[in-house]
Amino acid sequence: MDLVKVLNRLITARGVTGFEHEGVKDAVLGLFREFTGGFEGARVYSDVNGNCFAEVGDRGPVILVMAHMDEIGMCVTGIEDNGMLRLASVAGVDPRVLPGSKVKVCGREELTGVVGAIPPHLTASKDKAYKWDELRVDIGFPKEDAEKLVSVGDRITFWPDEVLELKNGFVSSKTLDDRALIAAELYCLELLKKRRFDCRVIMCASVDEEHSGLGARTASYSKKPDMGIVMDVSFGKSACCPDCADMGKVLLALGPNIHPGIYRQLKEAADAAKIAWEPEPCMGETGTDATDMQIAGMGIPCGLISPPLRYMHTVAETISSETLLNCGRLLADFITAIGDDWEEKLCLD
Repeated sequence: MDLVKVLNRLITARGVTGFEHEGVKDAVLGLFREFTGGFEGARVYSDVNGNCFAEVGDRGPVILVMAHMDEIGMCVTGIEDNGMLRLASVAGVDPRVLPGSKVKVCGREELTGVVGAIPPHLTASKDKAYKWDELRVDIGFPKEDAEKLVSVGDRITFWPDEVLELKNGFVSSKTLDDRALIAAELYCLELLKKRRFDCRVIMCASVDEEHSGLGARTASYSKKPDMGIVMDVSFGKSACCPDCADMGKVLLALGPNIHPGIYRQLKEAADAAKIAWEPEPCMGETGTDATDMQIAGMGIPCGLISPPLRYMHTVAETISSETLLNCGRLLADFITAIGDDWEEKLCLD
């Protein structure tokens, strides 16, 4: 798999939380169709909420694998007399990262904008962090022209540059949280084409994770899987976050949101494949789709696989390509190892 090419197709697609149908949904369905080619009886489709699915396999227990496709973003809340746009966060943008940023305004046509603020020379404090009501998007139009192109509620995204390839296999971009893990799902499918596996695998790209968990709740309820694996990023070590996880290791969550039997099987699969990993204790909700998947229906045994990510919810999210691919490889090994004793392995007695 050409990882950078796949990532570029995913991260440049538009899909702010709640509006995944505006671009990323079609990008994901297209990739799912490509990567399920060669599987007999494979199905690719979406549901009423916009979740995207790829189903392969025709026997054994059902495994639901989930990575979310929505991105954090902003929306227009008003148009000033000078034509500049007021804005607000949609699902988790930190206003401190915005001044000077290039953005895309998704109005009647797509427009380029820049986020501006009062220059530090004119503020009382030189170290002040800007708040939302102090930021504006400049699209270069007077008010009468801006109103013809932009409406209140239109989405604003970080500028969709392609992935920046850094040294030593690191890549940086917006929206790697969590579209990078959709790429890991695709890599898993690529590996499974060459293997025998005795289960039905449903890959899901979920909607609305950054806001309400709608996608995870509805997909988990409707598919009624026997087991669930969620793939989402966690926090990676950097100079500003020295206590976070090693960027070269896959993280396996454990705690009350995670089923001990799933955790044990993932750990065994990682050790057998000699994949570098470490446990990630989560003594409450994991803040991922696993939170909602676990309690769907009558309850779903869940596991969580995470690659560490630096600079989360910015335009410079950074991840190790090798660690990301290892997430997909671990998932494939976990799926391949599922046998007739799968219920016994989940037993807590």
